[in-house]
Amino acid sequence: ISENRGAVPGGCAVADHLNFLFINTDQQRWDTLGCYGSTAARTPNIDRLAADGVRFDRCYTANPVCMPARSSWFTGRYPSHHGVWNNGVRLDPAADMIHVRLKQAGYHAALIGKIHLDNIWKRSSPHPKYGFDLLIECEGDPYCRDEYFRWLERHGLYESYMAQFKAGGHMERYVRDIPLEFHMNTWIADHVEWYFQERCSDGRPFFLSVGFFDPHHPFDPVEPYASMFDPADMPQPVSGDEEEAMTPYAKERRKACERVCGNPARIAATVAAYHAKVAHVDAAVGRILVALESCGLESRTVVIFTSDHGELLGDHGMLHKGPFFFEGAIRVPMIWRLPPSFQARGVHDGFVSTVDVAPTVAALAGVGGPALMQGMSLFDEQGRLRDKWSRDAALTEWRGEAVNQGAGAAPYPAVRCLTTAHWKYVHYEGKDFGELYDRRADPHETQNLWGKPAYRDVVREMRERLLAFILNNEPLPAKTDIF
Repeated sequence: ISENRGAVPGGCAVADHLNFLFINTDQQRWDTLGCYGSTAARTPNIDRLAADGVRFDRCYTANPVCMPARSSWFTGRYPSHHGVWNNGVRLDPAADMIHVRLKQAGYHAALIGKIHLDNIWKRSSPHPKYGFDLLIECEGDPYCRDEYFRWLERHGLYESYMAQFKAGGHMERYVRDIPLEFHMNTWIADHVEWYFQERCSDGRPFFLSVGFFDPHHPFDPVEPYASMFDPADMPQPVSGDEEEAMTPYAKERRKACERVCGNPARIAATVAAYHAKVAHVDAAVGRILVALESCGLESRTVVIFTSDHGELLGDHGMLHKGPFFFEGAIRVPMIWRLPPSFQARGVHDGFVSTVDVAPTVAALAGVGGPALMQGMSLFDEQGRLRDKWSRDAALTEWRGEAVNQGAGAAPYPAVRCLTTAHWKYVHYEGKDFGELYDRRADPHETQNLWGKPAYRDVVREMRERLLAFILNNEPLPAKTDIF
């Protein structure tokens, strides 16, 4: 357990309010859980969470990389409005965020695990706390000397961890050589158990964000999870694209990934390793849910499970994330389990977004959310699903030529993706290419119709629909007088 955790302060006038346990993973696509239909997954704990709550079947991230997507969780705004347009752009520490609003209402706000609202690359100074009362950091990258990696160093394990990280690469499977009790997932679950024990004797409501780095690459599962998945049993990546119709960014990524994605045995092993990391996260989630119940907190706690963005995982010949808008990259799990008294259960197929986290928490807590939110609450104050679903599409934003470009990179081009039940349209501002997929006839999105004459009217219609979506979701403050 961390030496710097400190004591959790008590005393609150809103002891009867709901608690919020926000469990989030990094780079997890929606179809790697049993509850979302995966036959390869071994995720009994998250599946049980979904069975006891509401599983949103069509949730899309606001941005397909970490920092912008995570900023959208806490602000309820799209990247074009909170300003974090790519990795390497830090969120303003004074930004209006949901946990800060909850603190103002008497909540204790804590984050254990990955936060990544500020830059972490080769960082040696502490991450800004961003308004959290308690921050116990584990970003997952050993170049970031966060609390977890300093703990590994004290136990004499950091140097070997870093050596394997450098040697293993980021595309192929290797087994992480570290005792299970020293793995970051164990470390995070240990700290969450401690936090709940502190809450048992304190009536103050809490908002706790638990951030797992897994299943983000490298594809380095630890035993026993590494041996649980046979590559021969893994789902096959999506293939069959018309390469000449792909964007320059996709062609470049395909070329970079060809050594692995073009080799059936190698990509199957990588997919198996990814599923092993998901299974490891599931086991840690199971520990956390048991601890929540053991401390008597379950009956007053809303549990949320989601991920910041997806992982291509060999689909279309690519790995990882970036300026790509295929389902594997932008569609994520979204599960909400409300306390039993609310009786919110089932599967919902309406379009939801990661910008909906903050407004939904605000509605259930009965507090005012961050200013100028663009998301919507998925439930009303009584915990009932909205009876009128106003959104018929999902927006995903992007800016920049690539992910992790480095300091001084220009925020160009601006890219917007609109996903509807029938079409997916991707607009690249100022470019002579785009993307259009017929999701009904081509659910795997292998045939880009953007440049085909027969679909010019559809492209025009979707461009207009995208513009309308953007304009109708502009965050506007209310008028206070005539003039």
